[in-house]
Amino acid sequence: MSKLREKSNFNLDAAEYLIAQDLYAPSVHCSYYSCFQLLKFIIQDFFGVDYDAQRNELRVNKQTSHNYVIQYIINELKQLEKKVDVRRKLIRQISQLKQLRVESDYLDIEISLEKSRQALTYANDIRSYAISNFHL
Repeated sequence: MSKLREKSNFNLDAAEYLIAQDLYAPSVHCSYYSCFQLLKFIIQDFFGVDYDAQRNELRVNKQTSHNYVIQYIINELKQLEKKVDVRRKLIRQISQLKQLRVESDYLDIEISLEKSRQALTYANDIRSYAISNFHL
């Protein structure tokens, strides 16, 4: 198994554990990274853009790795996913999960149980779609 995919699985497990321990902010971080790492792996494994090519793309286009990965997947979803409602839901969930991660990691606000559970729900939905549709 890919080390990045394995880390993705670890982060999902960590998010669940952290919620059970009432550590909500770090759980959101782990939920987000479980998806980010899986999506980065999918770009390499399913779409054939290896990690070096991804890094080069970041340098050329002066993008952050997070924006690159999310935008790449969104663009592919627009081409691959024929069901508009499914595509819109996934794009919305990816964007909302990223926003929750920003709130959790960078803003001076409380992260509630509700927000941490919402992040985990988004992560599970995104991962479930990815695993079933990108032949993982």
